[in-house]
Amino acid sequence: MKQYTTPDQTAKLIELGFEKPSSIASVEPIYGMGGISVAKAYTIGELIEMLPMTITDKIWWGEDKGKEGVWGLRIDTNGTEYGWYISYERDHSAHLYLEGHCELIDALFDMIVRLKEEKVI
Repeated sequence: MKQYTTPDQTAKLIELGFEKPSSIASVEPIYGMGGISVAKAYTIGELIEMLPMTITDKIWWGEDKGKEGVWGLRIDTNGTEYGWYISYERDHSAHLYLEGHCELIDALFDMIVRLKEEKVI
């Protein structure tokens, strides 16, 4: 399981306005210079903290259609090709947002980018 965002993912989140990561993903010696190169990246925990626990939005089906409802964050796995799902759902019956990926950190990244680009966060 991947523990850190890739350099491209890290750069994208910084570009979107998130604080720079505080976690050290790797430390490499700089040969001939006597120093080290430190690469920082976001962890799974840092990404979870970026996501709101709930989102308030319109309900788009059934008796409550058009009313505002609360959609809760759900992180789940069901063993399919997209092993991890990040969603905002209501009553376990409908999803407002849904992102899936083999790696948890990639699903979290995709959800954060989507919510940021849609100005939810």
